[in-house]
Amino acid sequence: MIQVPEQVAAVTKAQVEGATKFATFGLEMTEKFVAFQLAHAKAVFGDAVTSAKAFSEMKEPAALPDIKASVEPTVEKMTAYAKGLYELSATTQAQFSKLVEEQMNAVNGQMLSMLDTAAKNGPAGTELAVSAIKSALAAANSAYDNISKATKQATEMAEANLATVTKKKAA
Repeated sequence: MIQVPEQVAAVTKAQVEGATKFATFGLEMTEKFVAFQLAHAKAVFGDAVTSAKAFSEMKEPAALPDIKASVEPTVEKMTAYAKGLYELSATTQAQFSKLVEEQMNAVNGQMLSMLDTAAKNGPAGTELAVSAIKSALAAANSAYDNISKATKQATEMAEANLATVTKKKAA
């Protein structure tokens, strides 16, 4: 006997759970990005106020090099900000990819189970349709794997470039 309603209910339940995971993940990452942005905005604002006060209180041009020297750490802070933002983005992307991969694996397993049940319990000729659907799923999985690999390579290249730029700045 075909148990499609139970299987469809299981797939639906898994999809709702997956959507809940995505929403929770999105909110958590948004919270992290906002906290990161606010922390750096406060620091930059404080530096800007300090620099503005120093410029407004400057009595002689001879003090300009000292004021300029006090502004230079701001450049370093901005570099650290960009690096921190990139790291947070890279971490978020990696976690998101992992979550997508988990969902894809779960859906594929459920689909294959449903297809096997349909092939066993379906009318004659069902096997051909099931085989075609399985081939389409395999092609989709292969395409996803290729995209995932390309994304990982692009991320690794960006990280290498960032490391190179950071090393040059430090030297």
